[in-house]
Amino acid sequence: MRKDVDRILTEKGIDAMLLYSDSFKNANMHYLTGFLAPDPFIFLKEIDKEPVMVVSQMEASRAKKESRVKDVRSFSDYDFARIVKSAPNLRVGGLKFVAAVAKKELGTDKPIYVPPNLSVALADILRNEGLKIKPMFDVVEKARETKEPDETEAIVSVQRTVEKAMSKAIELISNAEADAKGTLFYRENGEKKPLTVHKVRSVFEHVFVDNGCVTEEETMIACGPKSADPHYSGDPKDVLKANQPIVLDVFPKGVRNRYFTDMTRTIAKGRASKAFREMFETVLQVQNAALDAIKAGVPGNAMQNMCYDIFEKAGYQTIRGDKKIDKGYLHSLGHGVGLEVHEGPGMSEFHKHALEEHNVVTVEPGLYDPKVGGVRIEDIVEVTKTGCDKLTKMDVPFEV
Repeated sequence: MRKDVDRILTEKGIDAMLLYSDSFKNANMHYLTGFLAPDPFIFLKEIDKEPVMVVSQMEASRAKKESRVKDVRSFSDYDFARIVKSAPNLRVGGLKFVAAVAKKELGTDKPIYVPPNLSVALADILRNEGLKIKPMFDVVEKARETKEPDETEAIVSVQRTVEKAMSKAIELISNAEADAKGTLFYRENGEKKPLTVHKVRSVFEHVFVDNGCVTEEETMIACGPKSADPHYSGDPKDVLKANQPIVLDVFPKGVRNRYFTDMTRTIAKGRASKAFREMFETVLQVQNAALDAIKAGVPGNAMQNMCYDIFEKAGYQTIRGDKKIDKGYLHSLGHGVGLEVHEGPGMSEFHKHALEEHNVVTVEPGLYDPKVGGVRIEDIVEVTKTGCDKLTKMDVPFEV
């Protein structure tokens, strides 16, 4: 949570940090400021002190109204025009301005910690101006892992939109007909049309737009053997087939609140094969076991190892110990969800830290076989002291 930032800085021995970025794409900047801007601005924070935010004169009035940072200043407060004009070009001038602000507010006697992806150009200028900078890992990201009530509410609001869209998409597939070759089609104004990935994806997109959500990447819609690739998004021209796995993986965010959700359902239009059914039943068994086991204090790798045990006992291969396999359980159990669709904490065998109360994570076991396809069932939960609250309310259909 945001109140944890000072504690995390103390634990890591960090006296001051500097961020310079827009907040449309930079989740950390938006998290710290609550202010959305397409152009870069400055965020400064010293331990146990209120942060300072420095924005362009154009954005100053709006920032003072909308940002959660109380001390909002304008570029003009720091002689912006003179510094930029004195530089060899505008871009260098802008970076020299950042250095000037950091030097005035944070000084040069102690290290200033910056994000590890800070541009080389800015890092060079900061150092040339006499500032000591060091990379900062997992400070803001760690605070973001535990959600405030308003953050969880924002995620849930997007989740409800996803459930509405998923229901409509599954209804479209359920109402489709199959020809002699198993190719699905639907009828529009009396005309017979193939049921393509593009058509199903358009159902999701329309619901998202109508409810203030947007996707940054294509909604994953994969059918048949192609769904054995966990991140195959589906070619728009792919035509869905009866009796085969259809994986629908959906992860939009709210346009205004910026929070993501993530949900996957795997269905069959018609009758599933024996191998497909066994995969589905095993994945559902693993997910139910994970939902029963997850709680604050349980390490992420313990959750993953439990999944390995159940899958392996059922006769499926896993990636335990970084084993190379081409079918079976190919990924981790889950990840955090918030201002990014993939954030901490993780639940893989490499994540030894314990889950904490108010983490919001996915629980998404899956099985994959190039001859059959893939099965993944994904829901989101909020971790509690004694278990978890399942934020996903939609059921898990199979044959439709």
